[in-house]
Amino acid sequence: MLDKFSKKTLLITGAILILAIGTGFAYYSFAYLPAQTVDEAEIQTATVRQGDLVIYASGSGVLIAGDEIELGFGTNGPIAEIHVQPGDQVVAGDVLAVQGEREQLEATVAADELAVINARQSLDAINDNADVATAQAQTNLANARDALSSAEYSNSIQQEGNRASQATIDAAAAELEIAEDALALANEQLNHDPDNGALQIRYSNALNKYRTALGNWNWYTGQPTEIQQAMLDAEVAMAKALLRQAELEWERVKDGPDVDEVTKAELQLANAEAKLGISQRNLEQSVIVAPMDGTVITVDANVGQQVSGPFMTLADLSQPYLEVFLDETDLDKIDIDFEVEVIFDALPDEIFTGSVVQVDPGLYTSQFVSAVRGLVKLDQGSVVKLDNLLIGMNAAVDVIGGKAEGAVLVPVEALRELSPGEYAVFVLEDDEPKLRIVEVGLMDFSFAEIKSGLTPGEIVTTGIVETE
Repeated sequence: MLDKFSKKTLLITGAILILAIGTGFAYYSFAYLPAQTVDEAEIQTATVRQGDLVIYASGSGVLIAGDEIELGFGTNGPIAEIHVQPGDQVVAGDVLAVQGEREQLEATVAADELAVINARQSLDAINDNADVATAQAQTNLANARDALSSAEYSNSIQQEGNRASQATIDAAAAELEIAEDALALANEQLNHDPDNGALQIRYSNALNKYRTALGNWNWYTGQPTEIQQAMLDAEVAMAKALLRQAELEWERVKDGPDVDEVTKAELQLANAEAKLGISQRNLEQSVIVAPMDGTVITVDANVGQQVSGPFMTLADLSQPYLEVFLDETDLDKIDIDFEVEVIFDALPDEIFTGSVVQVDPGLYTSQFVSAVRGLVKLDQGSVVKLDNLLIGMNAAVDVIGGKAEGAVLVPVEALRELSPGEYAVFVLEDDEPKLRIVEVGLMDFSFAEIKSGLTPGEIVTTGIVETE
């Protein structure tokens, strides 16, 4: 059995062959045969008459639904329920099928909702903590500056000549001299009476004061050892490093939250929301609900079967359309709102009518055959008669490109083209042909509509015919 695509191609090819045969016959009749009988020339005439003229292009068509939707679940899975079968009428909102394993889909939605909450809280925390972070960074910067100043001061006062003022050094020298004199006196007195306990205590105190005075004077006038200097330098270097770190942190947060950190948190939130949207859609689409009133056309799966993608088709048959195909040479004979006459193969005695609602901007090509594709909306009166027709039925189509009723008509052979779009005819007046300008309307292969310049009953020449 031919599929829909093959039937379309066959009908288009047939229409093209019929056109070719008709063209060949016209050539044989009007060109070849007269050329075989050349004897004597005489003027051929025709009488201007009144009648109807219809310009049309013939083609093929296929009945299609006005609106057709393929339905399936949002994700792969088994079918738990099917509530319809082909041919059933449904209304928008009817449940058509239900997917199995909904518990897993619900769990995925719950997990994605939690992820969105966490991501939103992280973003809010960044914004909420911005003032705290700024204040802390400012405090850390001040402390780091103080620490560096303290380290540098400690280093400087440890150097020789910097440990005390000159007055302090002079005072220390004077105190040392007094301590030396007191120690010398105590020593002399003890030497005279070594067993005197009071003199021993006085000597001991004098010795301690001397040692203290000497230590102070040495400290004020001395400098740190290499180890002490290394430790002082290390404290300064550490204080500088901590200050640099505090400065960078302050630059990062002084104008509010860190842009990169906020961007990262926003992207994480957007990603979580996107995942939630997908899981919610999958859960929602685990139940197929009719999106419109219509008829179930196909159901291509059974309960328990694993499905992937659409497996059910719903169509609105209340307003069927006809997909029509014409030979590309008839492109000028089809346009929006052109009238159409249709005869279905299954109902050869019924003529249906409609109008063109769409013409494709490009040629339709199938198996190296090109055609003009259009869409025809059948008239409401025709729709009433379509109860016994099925989607996919084939038809012969006549697209009416123009119609003139009660028009003045002459054979096309009578026309003489003076310039593009301007015509004249020879009218017999007193048996003599006289040239007359005429206004031409519709024209087919045989007749032309004369809008002005001629009246019915007048005689026009159609050329010279050769007779024996």
